[in-house]
Amino acid sequence: MSAAQGPATLDLLVELSDALVTDLDVDGLLEKLTNRCVELVGAQVAAIMLADSRGTLRLLAAAPEYATWIDLLEASHTPGNWSFATGLPVSDADLDVPDPRWAAFARQAREGGFRSVTAVPMRVRGEVIGVFNVLRHRAGWLTPEQLGLTRSLANIAAAGLLMQHDQRYRTVLAAQSQRLLNGRVAIERARGILAESLGIGVDTALDEMRRHAARIGEGLSTVADQVVAGVPVTRHFVTDKPIQLIHRITTDTLTVLRTLVRQQITGAGLSGSAADAFLLAVHEAAVNAEEHAGGGRLWLWRHRGNLWCEVSDDGPGLEMGSWNGTNTPQPADMRHAGLWLIRRICPDAQVTSTPQGTRILLRQPIPSHPGSSFPFVDAGG
Repeated sequence: MSAAQGPATLDLLVELSDALVTDLDVDGLLEKLTNRCVELVGAQVAAIMLADSRGTLRLLAAAPEYATWIDLLEASHTPGNWSFATGLPVSDADLDVPDPRWAAFARQAREGGFRSVTAVPMRVRGEVIGVFNVLRHRAGWLTPEQLGLTRSLANIAAAGLLMQHDQRYRTVLAAQSQRLLNGRVAIERARGILAESLGIGVDTALDEMRRHAARIGEGLSTVADQVVAGVPVTRHFVTDKPIQLIHRITTDTLTVLRTLVRQQITGAGLSGSAADAFLLAVHEAAVNAEEHAGGGRLWLWRHRGNLWCEVSDDGPGLEMGSWNGTNTPQPADMRHAGLWLIRRICPDAQVTSTPQGTRILLRQPIPSHPGSSFPFVDAGG
């Protein structure tokens, strides 16, 4: 192990031990394990396979990408299958001359640019429940230190899964594993919906869902369920759906978007001047995104007594640089009249602008009694 790897490994142990003793988020733990394995072992892919209720290995988590490697890793004859069956680490140091037991896997792996693979079993109380896979673009064996680190990560993954179960862990583990696998499918579905709705790539959509999960304090699976549940089946507002709207901003959608936002605002319990003012602030933010960045994205949701709306774009940023909301443009500055109006309506609006884009986050308290309203706030003093 190099001198640089020593501190990195220590940091990893601290990070993972903290994750195990706090409120455990299994999805988050597995994501940390695979990402850090890629960094510390010099791999291109790290993947966790878990046996379902029928004993078939299924891909549960992978870094840096999940969906790309499902067909490769869930094939019937792989080093991971042999590791699972034997309970021993299995490696192929040169897939150009592979072991005949997984010749088809080696051919597909080489097409993906991989030259070597290592699979390490994951155990719970002596029972093999899955496999930790490491794939690299270069041929060669893992060093003893790298193999030891991979086995440690596999043990931590198994420990994280075990901590969620009671004495009847075998039955519960199978059910929990199936739930996690189902949750992964839901996440993939949700990010596809989000990508299509906002006109962004699926990787960017996943980043957006993770960011939204962090800001509302929920797990990624919960956010995925909310995204799917919020898909409109008709053009009309449905009262039993969650107060959430995810929409692309373009010149052609501004009018219909204003109508959809009003429907959501009304459904959240806002009316009168509060509803009109918040709708105006959201509309101004959307217009700014369309005028200055050629379009953007809108995400509206209800959380803990407030209605929130974020409008973001991928434009060049505001002229004044990174504008964090501490400055309030004056009405005479017509270049930023929209921001001036937004700050008057939502004085605590958070605006972040970089050369990669701008985000505007708006908040509107929801009255305890529907029908009450809030006055138009003058933030200019």
